[in-house]
Amino acid sequence: MRYTLRLVLLTLGFAFTTAGLMLWQADDFSFKGIWLFDNDYQLHSLHILILGLAMIPPSLWEIFVLENERRDER
Repeated sequence: MRYTLRLVLLTLGFAFTTAGLMLWQADDFSFKGIWLFDNDYQLHSLHILILGLAMIPPSLWEIFVLENERRDER
């Protein structure tokens, strides 16, 4: 139960990364519309990819910290 939120965030991070990369590939890896004001304030697929990549390291770090604390308790 201690790991549930962290594992969900890790899963979402990988899901956002995969979805963003697949959507960006569908756009032929174009940078057109990357700025929000150029794209009628709609998210570009690269924004989703970056969000996913940004979520992975902190959630992994939290899992490692919890595991280390658990090992120290023993």
